[in-house]
Amino acid sequence: MATPRHSLPLSRRFALLLVAALAPALAAGAEVLVLGSAHLAQLEPASTPAQQAVVVERLAGFAPTRVCIEAVPGESVEAFAADPTRYGELLSTFAMDAVRLAGEQQVRRQRAAAQARIEAAGLVARASLDETQRLTLVSLQLAAYEPWSAALNWSALSPATRESAAALLGATAVARLEALAASDNEIASIALRLARRLGQRELCAVDPFADELGVNALAEDLLPRLSTPAVQQGLDALNAEQAKHWRADQPDGLLGLLRWMNSDDYARADLAAEWAVFDNAAGEHDAGRRRLMLWHARNAEITARLARELARQDGGRTLLLIGAAHRPFLQASLRALPWVDVVDGQALLAP
Repeated sequence: MATPRHSLPLSRRFALLLVAALAPALAAGAEVLVLGSAHLAQLEPASTPAQQAVVVERLAGFAPTRVCIEAVPGESVEAFAADPTRYGELLSTFAMDAVRLAGEQQVRRQRAAAQARIEAAGLVARASLDETQRLTLVSLQLAAYEPWSAALNWSALSPATRESAAALLGATAVARLEALAASDNEIASIALRLARRLGQRELCAVDPFADELGVNALAEDLLPRLSTPAVQQGLDALNAEQAKHWRADQPDGLLGLLRWMNSDDYARADLAAEWAVFDNAAGEHDAGRRRLMLWHARNAEITARLARELARQDGGRTLLLIGAAHRPFLQASLRALPWVDVVDGQALLAP
């Protein structure tokens, strides 16, 4: 005989009600696209704005509600800057613009980074912004150690506003914002252009790079292994394969290159050339294995920050543009979550 529903224990009835309430959300899932990219500033010959526009057009079809990048989050820059002895090298390598542009705006606006971050979030959430408000947002994002978000909003200003902006921002900030918005790396040429096209006002940074300090400490022990002919041959083979897929003379050449870099073939080739060289039976704590663990730790931190973006009210469809070597590891972690739908970047970029 079926048990009358009202006779179920209270805890079980609550669980059934909770599952019923959550079922639509779990069925829909959060969508995330991890797009592996070449570092375009190092691409030879360089990609053209027209080729980049083809990629942006395709990614716009995914219609991400959040666009994330391989950059140090502003909160992390702020924390690292408080301990320059430990983190000075990291900041000078991965966050120099954030550090050198923040101080002047904090003085000009008389805001600490934390307060600037709160006020910037308020402007980002507004239904619309006039030119003056957007320029204020640029200043606040710089003060909050978020230069790429500032460059995004800078690029959306009218030429007239940009020409008169030095009075508010200072000449140094204006010159650097112009350079960032026009730079040829993938953050500016793809992520920033995509976010601007979608009407977004910030780029989310998800890579603190902190584990790279541990990698630097292993450099002396790793150098002999990385200097062997076999390792160099593997890297040369990977570079040759990339060159074969980079058809710089074709309008959709960059799209084709990124399609290959988001394939299983690329993942296998990169694993063999860049990572398998560290994996041997020399001992549980040798430098190679330690380097691999630091790589996994970095990817785990990126995954955690990406999950926090997915948890945002506007994070239901998030795109992360990141170096292609990260992609297979991040996708594997995200696919372990039953409530996250990992979008196939290669399929999205297909002809």
